[in-house]
Amino acid sequence: MKSLPDLDRLSVAEKDDLIRSLFARVQELTAKVAELEGRLAQDSRNSSKPPSSDGYGKPKPKSLRTPGQNPTGGQKGHEGHTLKRAESPDHIVLHAPPATCDACGLPLPEARVAETRQVFDLPPTHYEVTEHRVLEARCACGKWHRGEFPEGVNAPVQYGPRLKGAVVHSTQHHMLPAQRTAELMGDLFDLPLSDATVLAAVEEACERLESTVTAIGQAISAAPTAHADETGMRVAGKLHWLHVLATTYLTWMGIHPNRGKKAFDAFGLLSAFVGTLVHDG
Repeated sequence: MKSLPDLDRLSVAEKDDLIRSLFARVQELTAKVAELEGRLAQDSRNSSKPPSSDGYGKPKPKSLRTPGQNPTGGQKGHEGHTLKRAESPDHIVLHAPPATCDACGLPLPEARVAETRQVFDLPPTHYEVTEHRVLEARCACGKWHRGEFPEGVNAPVQYGPRLKGAVVHSTQHHMLPAQRTAELMGDLFDLPLSDATVLAAVEEACERLESTVTAIGQAISAAPTAHADETGMRVAGKLHWLHVLATTYLTWMGIHPNRGKKAFDAFGLLSAFVGTLVHDG
């Protein structure tokens, strides 16, 4: 019905038919609105939708703690992080009184410690350069003997393991972008890096830890109970999935463009798993 007819020209029977038609239409539209509102209200907590589909509108996590069971803040017996005095300070600075009394002018006797205060701070930070020099000597018989550079010292100029470790820790554990990590090395240690240097350090760490990561994955595959989950993230601008397998003491993570069984089949970790696999469903 596109427009309301002239009711004055309708008979009583025609008006009754019109009312019945309109009432049926109202019921149909009411049911449709209720269905659409129900779809909009669905999330991972009240449906089978995964948590990754909640987006920025995901519900606030509900605490599992029983109200009133424990007071807020630090619990009794919990070791806090209050700053405590050091038994053996690294530096001691003496602040002596004047040599003579300002009242009578007599020299003061040897002063004693009246009060102490400790200041915890970071030492001045600056990079240091270690130059390795290989020596050589010639025997009386004519043969030359030459020292050797230590393992890992391979180039005329290079970055050391502690610096590269700090770079990897910043990017992989604290999730700092490569550019900010490079700038941070300059701000803290007066040694700014290029983004390429940061990425090269991460790649080197990846190669060095490959066997360790493989061992962790194999250990979890043999565990009696493991936990699995996934979350969406961007890799080179495209949607990928960060998959995680975990036990009480082990955690394995891997990136794959697919989610679910297809990804773990590609990882080759759960094909032989016979334990209990727990997920957020």
